[in-house]
Amino acid sequence: MADIFREIDEELRQDNLKRVWSRYRYLIVGGVAALLLGTAGYVGWKEYQSRQQAEAAQSYAAAVALVGEQNDQAADRFAALAQSGGSGYAALARLEQAGLLWQQEKRAEAIASLDALAGDAAAPQSLRDLALVLGGQRRLEAGEAAAVKAHLATLVEGTSPWRHLARELTALAAESQGNRAEARALLRQVTDDLEAPQAARARAAELLQALPE
Repeated sequence: MADIFREIDEELRQDNLKRVWSRYRYLIVGGVAALLLGTAGYVGWKEYQSRQQAEAAQSYAAAVALVGEQNDQAADRFAALAQSGGSGYAALARLEQAGLLWQQEKRAEAIASLDALAGDAAAPQSLRDLALVLGGQRRLEAGEAAAVKAHLATLVEGTSPWRHLARELTALAAESQGNRAEARALLRQVTDDLEAPQAARARAAELLQALPE
């Protein structure tokens, strides 16, 4: 799962770099030169960060391996990683914690945990957006369809990589409330979005067929 997030973050970084480069390329050239001058003193810290990240990855994998068999121990490890694993793995650990809470029927706590991560400016944006999506899914599963639309509005109207899932969930919430026209319009956004994953477009098309006008 972590590989997916790294790919998404890389795509976002590439898009941001293109926009920044077109507007500020002359300033960036000077900035790169200044950074190169400081590289010698930076390498030691970079290597330290890399070691820390590798340790966090190992801790995360070990905790995931415990899920299902030793959930209490897994929860303890995720809790520790959430405090010291760096922004990426700490956020992943918090997602796993929310999942364990949901399995324990602690629905309100699970949703609150996801909401807290979604609002954490220190966490990677892609994982904050994923927390929003999962929060919407959990609300739908908990019978809180009326809250889903407002909860996912920023993703539905935005350009996040998770917007397709947000639109699908909002469509399902709309359908559950008898708003079929709204549900179909949201699903059509997914099928018409050429940047949407093929699986998402195919799934939305199937839902459209299942929800005739």
